[in-house]
Amino acid sequence: MVQASPVALSEPAAAIVGELRRNEITHVVNVPDTHQRTLLAELARQSEMRLITACTEDEAIAISAGLWVGGQRPVLSIQHVGLLAAMNNLKGIAMDARIPTCMLVGYFGRDVTRPARENAARAIRLIEPTLDTWGVAYFPLERPEDLPVLARAYRYSTEHCEPSVVLIGAPTS
Repeated sequence: MVQASPVALSEPAAAIVGELRRNEITHVVNVPDTHQRTLLAELARQSEMRLITACTEDEAIAISAGLWVGGQRPVLSIQHVGLLAAMNNLKGIAMDARIPTCMLVGYFGRDVTRPARENAARAIRLIEPTLDTWGVAYFPLERPEDLPVLARAYRYSTEHCEPSVVLIGAPTS
């Protein structure tokens, strides 16, 4: 049986943490995500950025907004289905109140041999069209050479006072 080549490759957690450091991120607010579990473990081992665990994505968005208003440089780490569940809160806080909100969003359960829009799982297939509909800028992180999208997404969010999403295509390693 011939196996399909992956469209999305795993990004080392240490590389993502390094990129967050280069962007002077102070806090990572997360709702635990198995897709990004190695990233969360790497963040827990270091002391430069504070890792805050929230119960829901709505709560994470609100915590991030409070940190931003308080002069910090937060990002969120959540799952794609949690982002879909929190769209109203994202609209109210990040879009209407114009609070920069940069999110690292993992595709839980994605078939990495297929583009996101061609996956069998409906929530994976619909995340990009949903973000398009809401006008939320997103930046795919599908391969190691895509790592600079983290800085672009964060910069976009802060310069435009809007949300941005880094779609992490494969589980972090």
